[in-house]
Amino acid sequence: MSAYVLSVIGIILISAVLTAILPSGKTNNVVKGVTRLACVLAIVMPVLIFFQSGEWKIEETFFQEDFSQTVIQTDETFIQYYSEMRVRGAEIKLEEELLKEFSVKAEVTFFWETEKSEYASYYVDEKIKITRIHVVNEKKQTEEVEREMWVYLTENYCSEVLIE
Repeated sequence: MSAYVLSVIGIILISAVLTAILPSGKTNNVVKGVTRLACVLAIVMPVLIFFQSGEWKIEETFFQEDFSQTVIQTDETFIQYYSEMRVRGAEIKLEEELLKEFSVKAEVTFFWETEKSEYASYYVDEKIKITRIHVVNEKKQTEEVEREMWVYLTENYCSEVLIE
């Protein structure tokens, strides 16, 4: 019943705003007539439904189609795409970091997975966990530079590092 009252109030407010912002003239009279008709129909609709079906089903008929799902499901494709873009952004930043820190131009690839944590048996928090970093140098580096890079990446990113 509260949804019905809110919808009637909403239609009345919309019609009031429309009639207030329209300039005076022939168009104004037509719009006022249409909005008044919409308000009357919104108010009378439950009575018409009652006489049509013999039962009071305002909640079922109006809102069943729009709110038929009891749970809103997430768009897994979007979440996967966004996660991949975040990982790719981190790869690019690490490539820039390696160029700045070690003067090494390299291609970085993260191997990752999502880590889920469940709270209160219904809230699931998903985090991206980097499991391995694969670094491919454009030019062969000395073992000392590769070792320094390995130590740097292992300490700062806490994951397995493979440098080629």
